[in-house]
Amino acid sequence: MDELLFDASSVIYSLKLRKIKILAGNCIQRLTVYEVINAIWKEANLVGSLSPREAKELLEIFLEVLKHMTILEPRSYELDILSTALETGLTAYDASYVVLARERELKLVTEDSRLRERVGELVEISSLDELLGDYGGQG
Repeated sequence: MDELLFDASSVIYSLKLRKIKILAGNCIQRLTVYEVINAIWKEANLVGSLSPREAKELLEIFLEVLKHMTILEPRSYELDILSTALETGLTAYDASYVVLARERELKLVTEDSRLRERVGELVEISSLDELLGDYGGQG
C-alpha cells in the first residue's frame, strides 16, 4: 500500500465509518488534529448528531489512532504553499496538503471534490471510499 496523507475531511469520514485501521501507519499534517477536534465539536454542539459523551469517545478513538500516525509539519514549505495556493486558487490550508504530499511523495486522501479536481495533476489523490474499495474495505 502507498503511504497516505489524510486531510481532515477523510480522517473525520473514517472515524464516522469506524474504518480507522486504514489511518494507522499513515500521515496527517499538524493542523489536522485541531480540524478533527473542531469537527467533532461541531457535530456535538451545533449539529447535535453526537452527544457530549459520544464526542469524547470519538476523540479518544482518534487520539489512540494518532499514536500510530506520522504528524507532518508544514513548516519550511511556506513559500511553496503560497505559490501552490496562488496557482490553484486553493486556500493556503488546502495547498499545504498538496505541498506535503508532493514533497513527501504521498498519496493525498480527501473527501473534498474541489480539491481533488484542482490538484489531480500535481499529486496522486484519492477519496476514502476509493481506498477502501482498493484495499478490501479494511476497518
